[in-house]
Amino acid sequence: MRKLLLLLTAIMLVVSCSKDYKRFPSPGRMIKQFSLAEGQMGPAVFNNTTHTIVVTVQKGANMAALKANMVISEGATVSPASGASFDATSLKQVFVVTAESGETYDWNVEFKVFDINDIQYGVFAIAGNNGKMLQVAGNYTFNEKYKDNQKVEAVTSASAMPLWQKWHLIYNSTAGGVRYYQIRNLFTGKFLNAPAGAQAGTVAEQYRESAAAAELWVIKQSSTIGAFNIVNKTTGLVLNVSAADNNVTLQQADDNSSSQRFTLTPLAEEAYRDDSAIGFFERNDPSQGSVAFDQGTSVPLSDGRVLWITQDAWDGSRLRDNHKFSCSDFFNYNNSVMIQPTATDWNPDHTTNMTIPNSAHGRPRQVFNNQPGTDWSWPGLGVQINGSVWVQCGEGKGLSSTNQSLYKLTPNAGNEWTAERFTPQGMSGQVDISYSTGMVKGNDGYVYSFGSQGFNFGYGNNIFVARFAQSDPLKWTFWDGASWVNMPTASDAAKIAVGPGNNSISYLNGKYIMMSMDQGFNCEDKRDIYISTSSSPTGPFTTPKYIYTVSEYLAGKYARYYTPSIHPESVNGHNELLLTFCLNFSGCGVSDCQEGYLDPYYYRVKNIRVPYSVVGL
Repeated sequence: MRKLLLLLTAIMLVVSCSKDYKRFPSPGRMIKQFSLAEGQMGPAVFNNTTHTIVVTVQKGANMAALKANMVISEGATVSPASGASFDATSLKQVFVVTAESGETYDWNVEFKVFDINDIQYGVFAIAGNNGKMLQVAGNYTFNEKYKDNQKVEAVTSASAMPLWQKWHLIYNSTAGGVRYYQIRNLFTGKFLNAPAGAQAGTVAEQYRESAAAAELWVIKQSSTIGAFNIVNKTTGLVLNVSAADNNVTLQQADDNSSSQRFTLTPLAEEAYRDDSAIGFFERNDPSQGSVAFDQGTSVPLSDGRVLWITQDAWDGSRLRDNHKFSCSDFFNYNNSVMIQPTATDWNPDHTTNMTIPNSAHGRPRQVFNNQPGTDWSWPGLGVQINGSVWVQCGEGKGLSSTNQSLYKLTPNAGNEWTAERFTPQGMSGQVDISYSTGMVKGNDGYVYSFGSQGFNFGYGNNIFVARFAQSDPLKWTFWDGASWVNMPTASDAAKIAVGPGNNSISYLNGKYIMMSMDQGFNCEDKRDIYISTSSSPTGPFTTPKYIYTVSEYLAGKYARYYTPSIHPESVNGHNELLLTFCLNFSGCGVSDCQEGYLDPYYYRVKNIRVPYSVVGL
């Protein structure tokens, strides 16, 4: 009987397993991929919530007979069908996707016609006819890509396109009805150029901006729609992707040559290295005063000049013939101030040092005197009020802070200024909160001073705010989370934000801006910069948004970095915010002394710019 029951059970299982259950029809009605058969520039941009797609089309494409290749949900159909011709002369087309279940979505596709003559400023990937991307050559872990004279090459792009494969196309001028452009690499900040004496076969290179004709290019429509020739103004030669290697060379124009055809793919705006501003800090003349330092905050003056405030600084007299320092040398003063003629004058020869008549140490270029019992004075940020500049200054000995003060800088004659030290109650006499994070002159008659309190071994900072009336800089009050009180408090309620290891706060376009950087001294792989904003000095600030990764190396190892700063006064005409940070001579696991010298590159300010639109300004 037992065997019979087992046999019947087995038969029932076989019958039940062979039964064919009916599958419900799928409701899927998505367009997953969309690309034109020809004429498209860059990938289609999807909004799956609103069922819209934006496609950029090269000028000259036959809009009356476009064809789209689509991938849609399994079991669904689409009309017009994938591969079928449709008329998009209205620059719009509705694609109806019908699910297997019979439900439908209308997908609205918008076509934007790209005309090179409409471009004033934008980010592009530049690819040869073989699909390889133009980039700056060199080993980035040895900072080779940042150098002048670096070659340009064409290589296969990675899945995540690196910054050195992205280029700004910048309209420069029109002459004889021909539009000329500059082409700048986002990673290096340098410009595509035809080297001096270039002839057919010369490899294209990058250089710092010089306004020379050799860095001007014509973007010329080739005989193939969507492909361009890139022609140098000086030589008349065109860019060419070498078949033998990855080099991008200059050659005589040949419209039948596919290796001279390039596609331009529009990309989203993003932060980039400002090499022209970096050049401002490459001060290599022994007579220039401060030539290397580990901070660069700025104070715009009412007459158009800008004060650049540094901390520990080397004097140009220490430079050797190779523009480097001896490994046995040491910095000359604990701080300095440089006077830039205008916010747009990036020629280092035009910027000189401030001096004071009453130096306590015989160092007239050290503007903030060290106090008795201390061995450093490190100024932070400042503002101008009625012709004088007020600056916060930290003071200490060794690696310990002992106090902080407020300085009043007043111009005398020429580059000489008077520096007076004050100790406002609450701000001075304590070091729990250092008010070196930001100083903003508000439109309400107050100056807001932002302070930090480090925690977690320097990996985090609590951010606080104090203020003083512009009419009375020596009377400070402190935000406690509900009101302005007479003494600072580090309570949780008083915090206006929490940031990582390095932070700086400024103001622009109605927003308080906080620039934050990951801890830059302990050699972690995470080396990012973020921006958050607030409409109020007391917060709250938005969630920090990633904008840039610090890519600086010393002898193949991470270079250490710190001292972030924001410079709203530095306007470049493209609605981009200037941000800076500094390197420190040391690297991670490598000696700062290389071949018998200290390279001042690693004790100078580095500059990036981020579009206002990226950070909500």
